[in-house]
Amino acid sequence: MTKLKIGVFGCGNMGSALVLGMNARIPDAEFFLYTPSEVKAQALARDVKGFALSRCEEMPTNCDWYLLGFKPQVLDSFHYEFKSESKIISILAGVKTQKLIEKFKTSKVARLMPNTPSALGEGANLLFLNSSFNSEEESNLNFLLCATGKLFKMNTEADLDLTTAFSGSGPALVFELARIFEAELSRMTQGRVPAKEIISQTFFGSSSLMKGAHSFEELREQVTSKKGVTYEALEVLKENNLQEIFSKAFTAAYTKTIELSK
Repeated sequence: MTKLKIGVFGCGNMGSALVLGMNARIPDAEFFLYTPSEVKAQALARDVKGFALSRCEEMPTNCDWYLLGFKPQVLDSFHYEFKSESKIISILAGVKTQKLIEKFKTSKVARLMPNTPSALGEGANLLFLNSSFNSEEESNLNFLLCATGKLFKMNTEADLDLTTAFSGSGPALVFELARIFEAELSRMTQGRVPAKEIISQTFFGSSSLMKGAHSFEELREQVTSKKGVTYEALEVLKENNLQEIFSKAFTAAYTKTIELSK
């Protein structure tokens, strides 16, 4: 059986997370990796026993899939001659399918918005496919991407762009909350307890409960007694409009997504 060949342009955090997830599920796949500096490509190549390329032109023209993993701002200066039948997976935030089709002269362009837990096979990954893919190609792509986590099909690119602020940026917001928890616990205990380990386990256990049947509100109420310890903490968050703060943050992220599409 022919080995699956995957060409990767850009090996930043998100692109590398996807490659690591794919490699874990399909260890005999061949990865051809390119970054202008070569450094990240070489490091990732060692991890997945792939091939680091020194020049963009060295990328094989017969890969089964090509992953565009660089920053959206690089698109205009990026040049590679894809074949008309080439199949492309783009993780360029905000960049519309039609723009990629026009630039690369191939209609088989899938938009994917992953998040960094993909490296552990736990990503919440958004996918939009145009009508150019046949059922076999779609099935193969689903198999490949499911290696990196749970795949959520988006009916429109607008839905993908809206959800990107939550799933794509979401881990950073969660990590920022964890950082604040750790900093406050360390401050209040003057470093006497293993703050990072305690907070990490608290977030891990809480996220495990979130996958159950209860709503997030029900889970919150299970921890909250009227006028109790948790109640007092939640009241402070309510008084300071935490939800409004997050609403502004998500709106800003979405606005940036739309800006990148222009």
